[in-house]
Amino acid sequence: MNEFIEKNRRLLHFYCVASRAIGWALLIVPGVAAVVHLLSGTLMEGRYRLYPMFIFVRVLILNTMFLGLVVLGVAQFIRYLFERQYQPSLILRNADKILYLYAFLMVVGFVLEFFFRATIPTGSSLLLYLFGWMLPTVAKVLILVGLGQILRRLLPVIEESKTLV
Repeated sequence: MNEFIEKNRRLLHFYCVASRAIGWALLIVPGVAAVVHLLSGTLMEGRYRLYPMFIFVRVLILNTMFLGLVVLGVAQFIRYLFERQYQPSLILRNADKILYLYAFLMVVGFVLEFFFRATIPTGSSLLLYLFGWMLPTVAKVLILVGLGQILRRLLPVIEESKTLV
């Protein structure tokens, strides 16, 4: 592994910098957009005031801002791999918990969206809903939980291998 890291140090450094830039952009841009939309009051118009707010929060927090945290965690993991003196920071130390929280919030968002819908799907539309929406959500949740398990077991192994060298 050390040979691979030494051969690809420049590429890993590029990935680290690119991941940090993308991660911060995914955190900052939606946050600014949320503040602008909330201050403008456009979300509170119309008959169904709660559903657009729910979708807005779900898209911003789950799909964008948590993804930004995950990308920042990837950047810290890459930096942790190729720098010998670098100690894992807060995001990387708690990456498994962040991934578990992200998975939990995805399940809660899916359930809430099911109940917020104007009509509860039945028959063939229920099958379409389950396979079109539930299956990808379950796959994402399983991937996030698996990544959390891998990180929880992998970080101590990397730390131990750094001390042995």
